Amino acid sequence: MSEIHEIRLGDCPICGGKNTLKALNHIHEIPYFGKVMESTIICEECGYRNADVMLLEEKEPRVYVVKVEEEKDLFTRVVRSKSGTIELEEIGIKIEPGPASQGFVSNVEGVLERARETLLMAKRFKQQENDEESVRKIEEILSYIAEVKEGKKPLTVKIMDPFGNSALIGEKVKSRLLTKEELEKLSTGPYIIYDPEKGAR
Repeated sequence: MSEIHEIRLGDCPICGGKNTLKALNHIHEIPYFGKVMESTIICEECGYRNADVMLLEEKEPRVYVVKVEEEKDLFTRVVRSKSGTIELEEIGIKIEPGPASQGFVSNVEGVLERARETLLMAKRFKQQENDEESVRKIEEILSYIAEVKEGKKPLTVKIMDPFGNSALIGEKVKSRLLTKEELEKLSTGPYIIYDPEKGAR
């Protein structure tokens, strides 16, 4: 089941284009997970984009973990909302949500590709600064990612979301509720948690 809805939002806050902003809402059903809405805001004038993923069914704050050990594990589905934190343990990468965080639906291979592109960009900056130590470390991580993609090295992938809007979906995935301590340490991206006793945080 898949539905796409287009909504006109008016003027673009970036370029000021008149009535150039639209939202594309793509609703689809993910097996064993439920209905998900991918929402993308686009300006037809300047190309501004902002994306998020939202569950249309209420979920609890959870952590999902998968151990990638062979090539087929790379196809584990990744649903990451603006409030989801992704950890790639063996290579020490943590992708935390910030104010401009983007949501997406992909797979582990897609997440590794995003990490690889960011690392290549960082490597160029470090080369310009003649920071040989950082360049060497980045090259080591890039090499590890390449071996994970070939099924030669293991990688533990985690996704945590205080609002339960993110998940890993696949046969090998394990999941549990986040503890109160874990919740307090997590970034919530552009969202806030409202506790009636403590107020917003």
